[in-house]
Parts: sequence; structure tokens; C-alpha cells
Amino acid sequence: MARLKKELRPERISGGYALIPWAVMDSISFSGASDKAKSLLYALIRQHNGMNNGHLHLSKKWLYENGWKCPESNMKSCKELIARGILIQTKWGGLNMGPNLYALTWFDITNYVGLDITSKGYHRSAYMLCTMPPTERRKPPVKKQKDHNDDRNRAVTVVETGSKLSVTVTETIMPNLRAITGTATENNVVIPLRTLNSVKRIVGVKGKSGVAQR
Repeated sequence: MARLKKELRPERISGGYALIPWAVMDSISFSGASDKAKSLLYALIRQHNGMNNGHLHLSKKWLYENGWKCPESNMKSCKELIARGILIQTKWGGLNMGPNLYALTWFDITNYVGLDITSKGYHRSAYMLCTMPPTERRKPPVKKQKDHNDDRNRAVTVVETGSKLSVTVTETIMPNLRAITGTATENNVVIPLRTLNSVKRIVGVKGKSGVAQR
């Protein structure tokens, strides 16, 4: 009785849960996988019920309903898990053949019905044979510094002499660059708009146009 109480774990939870052995999590195969590949693996483990290893699928409909809406990224992560020995493809699907099926390599396969492999072709614990280096992570983009002029560092001097306007502009483009000073001089020219002949409409007089011009 005392031995039975000792074996009970007070933090044990009720209901179904996924099983990932520590040996898998500490392996080179799992620890070196990308974050997307690990997330996809967690989603796939949700299908395992203890009797259907080898019959797990990653169909587009199932992935889309669970929030995996990028087919290219999903396929890349699946190929990575297979290359690292965490997954093994047990059936090749296609048109009118259903989706591809997979198995978690730390479980046995108890049902080979409908699969394209046999018990002789399945190697359990294939993840332990992985010697691949860790998957390269995507490097964050480098933020470029904005190269623009600050209006607060601009000084404008306006001097008007007769019909000429003299403007002197001094501005600082970058703190580490020398100041640029320029002088612009231009004439003030006013071009009047051309007036059009007025048009008057004569009411009550019949004519071709009904408009008298003057």
C-alpha cells in the first residue's frame, strides 16, 4: 500500500495528452529542428490516440482548419521532420487515394493495413540516427537608417532689394557631414492673365446661335 502511494504522482493530469519522451526532446534531431517544424510536430501529435501511429495525416483541409494556411511552409517543415528522422512517410497519397500518411518514429506501428510499408521497412527510433546540423534560422532584417534632412536644422534668410529677391539657405544634412550653404537669386516677374472677350446672350432674338459677340 505504501509502495502504491509512492508511485502516484500528485501533478498527474486527467484526460488525453500527447507524449514526447525526454530522449526525443534531448536528441540532436529534435533540438536542431526549426521552430516551424517543431510547431507542426506538436499539431500532428494531437492526432495520435495510442492506436493509429502510421495513419497520421497532414491534409490541406485539416491544416487550414487548424491555422496552418501556408502550403509551402507546411511542406517545407514536413520534409525537414522526415529528413531528421522524426517522421516517416507510411503511405503515398494522391488523386482519389487520400492524403499522405506519416508515423512518429518513437512509437510502434500496430496496424499496417492500408500502408505502403511493412514491419520490416519500419525502423523505430530513427531520430537517434540523425547527424544533421541544426537548421539555419532566418536572420532578422537589418534596419536602414533614414537619410533625410531635418527641418529644424535649416536657417533661411530673405533679403529683398528692389525687384530682386535674395535667399540664403543654410542646412545640416547629417551630423557628421559639413554644412552646405547656397545662395539663390531670382527676379519677381508677374505675368497678367489674358482677358477674354465678354459674351452676352440676347434673349428673344432668333438667330443661328442666339449669342451676340462684341
